[in-house]
Amino acid sequence: MALRVQGLASPGRLAAAVPDGSASLDDLVSGELCVERGGRGFSLTPKGLRALDELLAEEGLRGHPSLTECYERFLGLNKRVLRVSSDWQLRRDGGVEVPNDHSDPSYDGDVIERLAELHDRVRLCLEKIGGCAPRFAPYAARLDACVARLRAGDRTAFTAPLAESYHTVWFELHQDLLLTLGLEREE
Repeated sequence: MALRVQGLASPGRLAAAVPDGSASLDDLVSGELCVERGGRGFSLTPKGLRALDELLAEEGLRGHPSLTECYERFLGLNKRVLRVSSDWQLRRDGGVEVPNDHSDPSYDGDVIERLAELHDRVRLCLEKIGGCAPRFAPYAARLDACVARLRAGDRTAFTAPLAESYHTVWFELHQDLLLTLGLEREE
């Protein structure tokens, strides 16, 4: 699933997503389930996508009522996570949006604390999701680590693309829930 939700994944990002090492890239490559893309990372092959779909069907969570209820809670939090992420990326300066150069430490601190407060609610939602499907448990630790890195001064831990940032991990969680439940992303 980590390869599917990441799209193109480096070994380091995969290790963060699958901390128990249950999936070996060598095994997936030798089984023709994934392929390395010119040194940029790994992605699933059509055979790998079919195998994942079969595993998801066997898991039996498509349309599962408790997980669907958790997903509805997730969607409420999703709007707030996207809002605080947008606030991080953009500032209002006289009504005009300008890129956040992160030069104002108080602004950074305020937005980081808003995310940290929201993250407390995210953790409760993830506990419920993990109760339905334990394989979702690593997302909580990954998001916890992003908040800790932000508070320690690592500004890439908020919205950096293709990195282990809060926004990226959140996107992966969203995609995982959609695939697990057999839903399509709403526009």
